[in-house]
This record gives sequence, structure tokens and C-alpha cells, in this order.
Amino acid sequence: MPGLPVIVPDMVRHEVIADLSKPGALLVADWIRANNPHRLTVAPTEVFEEFMLLKSINPATKTKNRGEPAAAEVLATVLEGQDFGAVLVFEDSAVRKTNFLLRLPDAVVVASTSEFLFGLQSRGVIASAQAILDRAVDVRGNELLVRYVVGSQDTEHLQDWPQALRTP
Repeated sequence: MPGLPVIVPDMVRHEVIADLSKPGALLVADWIRANNPHRLTVAPTEVFEEFMLLKSINPATKTKNRGEPAAAEVLATVLEGQDFGAVLVFEDSAVRKTNFLLRLPDAVVVASTSEFLFGLQSRGVIASAQAILDRAVDVRGNELLVRYVVGSQDTEHLQDWPQALRTP
């Protein structure tokens, strides 16, 4: 909606849609198919190439923790020698606590999905960030919000998640 180009690292695409039975995976796959290459680009990465090679040797190879280095690789490649920056939007989680952010170029603004959506709402680009987040809960389920937003397995706090996501 903000009219920015969207670049999805191939490793991230694979992590999200490899198992189409996961909540939301089919919707993402359909969205990528409908918008590639007009509104988004799936960027190739060495991270994904390495993963596929390892998977060919050992089919039990997991994708865990490969999306972040793939995103850093894409951002470094896209921004090299450019006079513009990028916004890295990630799922509401504890990604800010990892050393992943140390590898990002200086011209990258990091925002969680909810921060990005509330930012768009505050600028009048979308009507309701909360409506989009509520729809995400319908698709992905409350478990993600308990784990990532509340930060615990305590479902008692689940009712407070919309307030926890709002920007001050």
C-alpha cells in the first residue's frame, strides 16, 4: 500500500510456503504468485542455495534461523552503492534480540509488522492497523501472539495483545 517495492528473499519465501498446511501459508503463496514480478521480487540468495545443497545431502536439514541472514544478504546487495535505504519488516517477535541486526546496512530501518502497520495508519495510508492484525490472528491463530507479543505461554494476557501492539 505505501507503493514501495517489496523484495522477498528466496529463503524467506521457502520458510513461509514450504508447508502449505501451515496457517496462512497458502495465502502468502497466492499473494506472491499474483504479485511477482509486478509488485514484488523474490531475490536469490547464497543462503538458500546452501540450504538446498545441505537438504539434498540430508533431507532432515531444517530452515530455522536462515531467513534473517538471507534478508541481510539481500539488503546488502540491493543497497550497495545506492543513495536510498530500505525498510525491513519482520514478524512481531524477538528478532531485535539477535545479532542479526548487526549485519544490516546502516540505511535499513527495522520495523515489526505491527509497527509498520500502525505507522501506515498514522499516515492515513490504511484505515485500521488493528483490523489487519485481527485478521492475522484469525489466519495464524492466537498461539503466535501469546508466544511473540506477550512473550510467554500465559494465555491470560491474550486479551491485552492489541494494547501491547499499539504505538505510544
